[in-house]
Amino acid sequence: MYGGVSIDDQTWALRRGVDIFVGTTGRVKDHIERKNFDFSNLKVAILDEADQMLNFGFKEDVEKIIHTIKEAGPRNLQCLMFSATIPRWVTNICNVFL
Repeated sequence: MYGGVSIDDQTWALRRGVDIFVGTTGRVKDHIERKNFDFSNLKVAILDEADQMLNFGFKEDVEKIIHTIKEAGPRNLQCLMFSATIPRWVTNICNVFL
């Protein structure tokens, strides 16, 4: 899921059911606001290039997404963050999310 393309097609696919949902932070937030996805059955949440997302000012977006997922109450959620480099400030944020 990413911006610049029709959100209607993505909404239709999500409501039909998906096994894997990959998206940019902005488009994931769009789907959250439209209530297009039920996170209650989510098993794994992965943030790739976490340091870059947080470094480029997406901290609030990431917090909103993780908060929404946790609020949905999935059982045994595994949250993973990947990055080639993890400076101390990213480690501190990871400790809050994970």
